[in-house]
Amino acid sequence: MFIKPLLHSSSFRQAATIAFICLLISSAAIPICDHVLSNIMKSHVRGMIFENFENQKLKGLFNSSRLLANQLTTNYQLDTRKDHFSFILDRQDQLLYGQQATLTRNQIQTLSHNRSNAPKILSLKSKHSELFGLLTPLADGGLYFNAYNIQPMLQQTRIIPLMTGAGLLAIQLSILLISLPFSLHNLFRVNHIIEALEQYAQGKHDVRVNYKNNGDEFGQLGKEINLVLSRTETLMGEVRTITSHVAHELRTPLTRLQHKLINLSEKTDEHELQELEEAIKETEQIQRLFRSIMRLSEVETGQVSHQKNKINAYDILHEAYEYYLPLAENLDIQLNIVANKKYHFYADKILIFQAIANLLDNALKYAPDSKIITLSIESSLGNTLIKVSDQGKGIAEEDQSVVTKRFKRLTSKQDVFGHGLGLTLVQAITTLHNGELTLINNHPGLTVCIALHSNEIN
Repeated sequence: MFIKPLLHSSSFRQAATIAFICLLISSAAIPICDHVLSNIMKSHVRGMIFENFENQKLKGLFNSSRLLANQLTTNYQLDTRKDHFSFILDRQDQLLYGQQATLTRNQIQTLSHNRSNAPKILSLKSKHSELFGLLTPLADGGLYFNAYNIQPMLQQTRIIPLMTGAGLLAIQLSILLISLPFSLHNLFRVNHIIEALEQYAQGKHDVRVNYKNNGDEFGQLGKEINLVLSRTETLMGEVRTITSHVAHELRTPLTRLQHKLINLSEKTDEHELQELEEAIKETEQIQRLFRSIMRLSEVETGQVSHQKNKINAYDILHEAYEYYLPLAENLDIQLNIVANKKYHFYADKILIFQAIANLLDNALKYAPDSKIITLSIESSLGNTLIKVSDQGKGIAEEDQSVVTKRFKRLTSKQDVFGHGLGLTLVQAITTLHNGELTLINNHPGLTVCIALHSNEIN
């Protein structure tokens, strides 16, 4: 699923942040807009109330409650506004004018309690109305309350903040939808860069980042990464070439030196002969090292001639078994083969045999306490798994990432001959076959597995 990686995309998170801010603004805009419209509506109603108040005052009707009530009764038919209400109370708080059903007893008491504070703007709220008006004292002790029911007005205006909130919500969703394809595109480009770097780290040094030079940061990044990868590959190639060249150039004089030492040893006495034999052994070790370096360089650079052939799993293991059986018997180690005699896979037979031989050689050298070393080839999910398992001490987890590096040895014992190139060559052969090399501790023992993927076998 792309949802989880998408949430980690910076562009999508930026869009989501903007959308969230819009959501907060829309949430705050609804009550704020409602409050502002309510104040505007009340200000407008207040203006109409004061206009009515001035008209009544000019007619001199505020001296008598009954006179004002009679006048309002006469003018009742002229007042066409259904939301306009007038109420007159005498000094005993008896309702002289107005609809009795409109005012509750509690609201009448509220008007009476504000007698001393009149004139005053009051708002009387009930379940079905909100009377907003001016309470005015009359000369004979009565009260005149001129009000409008503003509840229908407010309900009509509340659609405005709701529409405002809906509009901002639509903007929020639009931002997310518009940013989604851009975020997915950027996520694809980032994943492509990561995949290219991972493949390069796994040994596929010809991989490059596909980018369009459209002037954005990803295009520039892809261009710079390709330059770095190309430069790194060139430097690595130069190092391998120099290493191979040095080994090749020194091989001939070392061979001559070895022959001269052998010729000289035939003409010397016993004491000098022993020293010459030790010198000959040293030159042989140097030659083995140079041969290993040259072979490794050929495999790593792809210069080695290789072709995929049909290989019988049991036969190739049996060849390694017969080659190392004498050494295993000297160490009192039993070699076991686990493979289906009818199972075949496709790979370069010489290189795969060399990889198996290196793994078996390492198991015999570094796990001499093993009672059994098992060579196996099996099929799993269409892949071919080539395994060599011993019963030694294994390799610590923190060391497994470095044992395939050149000249890396985890033992300092002088009696264990080696240059630290065995697993490096196995890793190079595995990479050449686009496979994977894994090390698994068995507690006790170690299993080294070469996995050839399904597209590399048949």
